[in-house]
Amino acid sequence: MKRLTRRLALLGRFNGNALISFRGPSSIGLRSIHLAPTTPAHPSSESSAPATDAAKDPRWVLLPCRDSRRDDDGSLVTNAKTMAEARTSMGQHLRISFELAAPPASSFLYYNYDCDGDGYPDPVNVVAADGDSVLLMVSRGHRDASSMATYDHFVYRAGGAAGRPPSLTLLPARNIPKNYEVDGTSQGLLLDPYSRALLEHDTGVLRRGEDDLVVAQLEVMSGDNGGQDVADICVLRLGMSQWEHKRSVPIIVHGEDDELIDKRPDMATAVGDRFLCWFCYSRGLIVWDMVGEERSPKLQYVPLPVLPYDPSYYTDDLPPLSYSQNVGAAGRNAVRFINIEPRCCCGGFGRTSCARSRFAFTVTTWTLTLTIDGPMKWVKDAVLDCEELWALPGYEGLPRVHLECPIVSLDNPDIVCFKVNGYYENDKGSWKIWMIQVDTRNKALLSAVEYTDDAWKTTFRIPAKL
Repeated sequence: MKRLTRRLALLGRFNGNALISFRGPSSIGLRSIHLAPTTPAHPSSESSAPATDAAKDPRWVLLPCRDSRRDDDGSLVTNAKTMAEARTSMGQHLRISFELAAPPASSFLYYNYDCDGDGYPDPVNVVAADGDSVLLMVSRGHRDASSMATYDHFVYRAGGAAGRPPSLTLLPARNIPKNYEVDGTSQGLLLDPYSRALLEHDTGVLRRGEDDLVVAQLEVMSGDNGGQDVADICVLRLGMSQWEHKRSVPIIVHGEDDELIDKRPDMATAVGDRFLCWFCYSRGLIVWDMVGEERSPKLQYVPLPVLPYDPSYYTDDLPPLSYSQNVGAAGRNAVRFINIEPRCCCGGFGRTSCARSRFAFTVTTWTLTLTIDGPMKWVKDAVLDCEELWALPGYEGLPRVHLECPIVSLDNPDIVCFKVNGYYENDKGSWKIWMIQVDTRNKALLSAVEYTDDAWKTTFRIPAKL
């Protein structure tokens, strides 16, 4: 059973440590469903398409994790309303701003800093976000060839009501080492607090009201010899000078799957101003309720909806079904789970190599209402079949392949952005990548963006409200 469970854990999994850093993907032509032609067509160029109010000031945006753009002379700052400045731990001046675009297009971070050639050789990376607050990481470089890289971390907050300007706050280095940083695995290279990075897969931020923000990094330790699974959580409240270490926090497991399988989550997401959740792809959700955590902190683990095992998944003649799951907030106390599943041409779950089912799939959405007082249960919301999607007005000319990289809208959890990768559909090696926005409940294609740069320059993106 454990072997089967571990194979299931590999299906559709993001690799939080394998995010590839690329520079400069661009998108052209946002087309809306009511503007889409009835015959196959491609979007027009951004330069020829009029900018809408939503495009100029979108209600929410998608930020690539590792695709910021260096602005050495300050000439690329396109939105002065988003600009914020701060000093680094080395005393250098750092300035950032954002170029905003309505989803499914990406918004981009621009950065500029005073550099004498020794510091900050790498881009500014987006680690996590909650609403108007974004956690950023910047490399401080290496002291010498044998040393580990060191990092600064900042929290950017967008401008708000009553004329509050955007802000950029330098965080103190994590003075508390994680277990692997002191058990010999790192060979003593992570003893410097500035060498301890906050990473996308294990770190989240949670804004609690107007003036309180929490940064939390999770490390799961599975129980040995039948013992209870526990986790350590490193916590920083914005404005404090020291991190807090919550040791051996118990993990309460709900459901038949009583094994966490893996000691590492894949991403974190905030829900309302109370819950911080870590998502373990193809396995489950670890939920932390901030209410009462000072008295008796505890975590809850909720397995994902059980999926049948597909023995045809691992075959050489079928394209991989990758980046097929994600979660997002669905209100103040609920999580929406998006799952892209292969299906056979007969309509059942599974994969075959026949032409009709090679790229066949369904998109299933589930909702989990969060509570700390008892068991939680996933409820199925909607199912969208690939044939329904491909028949929608506006999909003409787009690749009929598996969807990838679902991202839940911050405005409406029924609306989801996907990547459509035409690589496996085109045998000539020339393909295009699209980003689409779909209403999964009403089964409507809302918009699509075509990427015109190198197809491999699409990256994992995080939703925010800037």
